[in-house]
Amino acid sequence: MRRWVALLLQVGGAGVVAVAIWRGSVWSLLAAAGGAALALGWTIRWRPGRMRRRGPPPLGFREVLDLLRRATGATAGWVVGPVDGPLEVLRDDDVAADVRRRGAALVQLASVDGRLHVVDDAEGTYVAVGDFPYGAGVLLADPDRSRAIADATALELRRFVAGMRLTEDQAAASRGGARVLAARLSRIASGAQTLEGIGRAGVELAEQLAQRRAALVLATGDSARVLVVSGAADRRLVGQALATESPVARAIATGVPIATRGAEDVFGTGVPERRRSERAGTAYPLTDGSVVVGALVLLGPPLDPDTPPVEDLGPLLAELGPRLAAARAVHDAEQRAVVDSLTGLRNRREFERTLQAYTIGTPPSATLIYIDLDHFKQLNDTLGHAAGDAALKHVARLLEAAVRDGDLVARIGGEEFAVWLPRTPQREGMEVAERIRESVAGTRWHWSGSPYSLATSCGVAAYPEPIGDVRNLPAAADAALYRAKQAGRNRVEKASRSD
Repeated sequence: MRRWVALLLQVGGAGVVAVAIWRGSVWSLLAAAGGAALALGWTIRWRPGRMRRRGPPPLGFREVLDLLRRATGATAGWVVGPVDGPLEVLRDDDVAADVRRRGAALVQLASVDGRLHVVDDAEGTYVAVGDFPYGAGVLLADPDRSRAIADATALELRRFVAGMRLTEDQAAASRGGARVLAARLSRIASGAQTLEGIGRAGVELAEQLAQRRAALVLATGDSARVLVVSGAADRRLVGQALATESPVARAIATGVPIATRGAEDVFGTGVPERRRSERAGTAYPLTDGSVVVGALVLLGPPLDPDTPPVEDLGPLLAELGPRLAAARAVHDAEQRAVVDSLTGLRNRREFERTLQAYTIGTPPSATLIYIDLDHFKQLNDTLGHAAGDAALKHVARLLEAAVRDGDLVARIGGEEFAVWLPRTPQREGMEVAERIRESVAGTRWHWSGSPYSLATSCGVAAYPEPIGDVRNLPAAADAALYRAKQAGRNRVEKASRSD
């Protein structure tokens, strides 16, 4: 009887979609999404489907994507976390490889942080949701889709993710939940697109298995750095470089697990002070073949060797090492494509891509600042190119300190930088530019033990006033920068309509 009811509801949901397509209005599309939800709720509960490693993706998600494709124009879909399968992609044949990578990375991120992600790009609007370790997302091909459509799409994806969790939790209860939990890392990591994503998946699974706060540390040359921590751990640890004599660094160097007790901090000296109970911990080396790539750290007293969590950690550690190495290789390759190798800032290509993506639809206000290091050629000729490189790195750090999260700082030429401030009007952009100028001029830069003064000139262009087209901002900012140079340097000039 339940199967017949499910079938009737699915037919009803599809009928609503058909009406939406025929009427073509936003509210009809929203109604269609509601119909899809009605059908999906029963599809997931009574016919969840299963993913096979080389078989088709789950039937529920295929149906959802088909409904969303007809209702909202979705052209690609991603799902991560279901039983016995890696991250899967449902897509049209003409979807580009970089689009597939970007969508997969966003869904994996959503599966870890549990947030709604709506990202507008040149290819369309990505919508992704998650509930660790599950995630789902689609690409809406029309970049002018309203936020209401994105929200309705997200609602359907959340229903699907909830159904995945319900189905697998019921299966895990009959097979032994801890072992199923340990196996999830392989499924998530199979489609990993970000280093941080695979790291977060690892620490969250470790925390669930061992009932301990967890951190993941990367080996970085002769040192080590904390990549991510689990939700219950101290977030101040993220990004911390660890001393070579720290227990974690010793575990990485020797390939042998090291546990601390009492007041000794497993991360060593120089890290944020924490409660004594949070300083003890065990560092488990993570290997890719014979190479140690990092360590999984469980905080608190060592686990009893005879307890189930220790047995379940074995598969997790064995899987995490190679996955982490693979994700790091992808991360390093992607970073080389978008990051300036000298300063660590974004490069010109990534800056131009970001600017191009902002031209979609009717973008909100934005400000672009062009910055040039004054008398840079004279500095190079006097102190040498090594000094010039050091000065550029110094200025890059000051620029990063002057902006917010979400702003973009790029090196676009030899001594030229760009600061992109989305959703920022001209007045606030001028304040940022002046703050940058004062910071560079007021901070002494040292070379070979001697202090030197540096200065910058800034050109500021804002959209929609006075520049009415985002695409004209670079030329306008460059013109304003030229005027700052002509007026004596070490100053800020703003663009006008004539630019």
